[in-house]
Amino acid sequence: MRKASTFKAGVARVNITPPVGIELSGYAGRKPSVAFSDDLYATALVLTDGTTKAAVVSLDLIDLDTEYVGQVGAEAARRTRIAPENLVFCSTHTHFGPTTRERDGDTSTSDTAAYMADLKFKLAGAIQEANSRLRRATVSVGRAISGMAVNRRERTADGTIILGVNPEGPVDHEIAGLRIDGPVGRPLAFAFNYQCHPTSQTNTCRRISADYPGPACRIVEDATGAMCLYLQGACGNIRPVLQDDDPEIPRRLGGMLGGAAIEAYETAEPIESMPLRVASRTVKLPAKTFASAAEAKRVIAHWEGQIEELTARRVARARVEWARRLMEHARAALESIQTGKPLPPVMAPMWAVRIGELGIATAPGEIFVEIGQAVKERSPFAHTMFLGYTNGHIGYVPVPEEYPKGGYEVERACRVAPEAAGIITDTALALLRKVKRARK
Repeated sequence: MRKASTFKAGVARVNITPPVGIELSGYAGRKPSVAFSDDLYATALVLTDGTTKAAVVSLDLIDLDTEYVGQVGAEAARRTRIAPENLVFCSTHTHFGPTTRERDGDTSTSDTAAYMADLKFKLAGAIQEANSRLRRATVSVGRAISGMAVNRRERTADGTIILGVNPEGPVDHEIAGLRIDGPVGRPLAFAFNYQCHPTSQTNTCRRISADYPGPACRIVEDATGAMCLYLQGACGNIRPVLQDDDPEIPRRLGGMLGGAAIEAYETAEPIESMPLRVASRTVKLPAKTFASAAEAKRVIAHWEGQIEELTARRVARARVEWARRLMEHARAALESIQTGKPLPPVMAPMWAVRIGELGIATAPGEIFVEIGQAVKERSPFAHTMFLGYTNGHIGYVPVPEEYPKGGYEVERACRVAPEAAGIITDTALALLRKVKRARK
């Protein structure tokens, strides 16, 4: 067995704040940004056990698609020789950052296109810098509890599910923290995993912001001296307990979460940091469809009317495009029902990372909290993190029992069938078992 002293880590950060005026993402589309609240960052953590080398990158962005992740991975590999399949990009999912994909038409000269072209090299550069800073390191794992999140699938008196507050709904309050110390115990990095939508302000807010993960990380860094990475978890049906357009709200939530994260840091217990192993697999998830052709036709008619109304009102083009995508999906589903030809599956790249006795499982979308909890409860590791919004984005993945209830996550932002939750759970566990079996 290798000695723990062969384990090394390096960390680096780059500012990825876009210009004011760029289109914002989140809330199914809204008008461009008009002001600035706080900076957005990407923080890269590179790890090696002398045989395997991997990087985990936390980004203050809504998400990244799989193709773009591949481009960044290729550039980072060219600079560092870290295998692209050993790179994990986890978006915090802030709803107050730039859109990460073009909306429509020939927009090759737009600020979004320019931002994304530059971002690729910034991310690769951060990984390169972290790789150049590799130092011998030790690893500890801690946990704490924060009550700053609540289930958001509220049932109204008439049975409708809305984006509200559901105090009785499932929620995961656990913070899992990975503390890394350099030579002579010097603080190096702290990566912590929590699960809550960064939607502390509403869709009328058009200020660029990292939302609560930004101040939470700053609080941890001020208290510990370790560079902090926020790793978003399974929060598809989870929101903050506070939500208001007051820019003070993200700071208050960040204080609640950051204070608890400090507890996880300070009470972290050392673990054997060997070995470092990575495994990945792309799974095919069945596409969401409709029970009948009549249902599909009703949905098509609904979105045709919505597109006409939104266009007449001259709302943000992103809202019109959102409605158009939903209509196109309904049309494809109708064709599938009429012809008997299945819809193409939704491809979901998934990862597992082993750092000694810590297992990290990832999925590329807005995963319901119950799925993350199931993976953590059944994990073969003593300590487990589950990350959503990682290395791609496939939309919402509800648990099967929520589909009949409807609501935004099911009806407007879900591309996968009810079986998807089980496939993701089983795949995450299979990947965790695979890296667990790796020889030390």
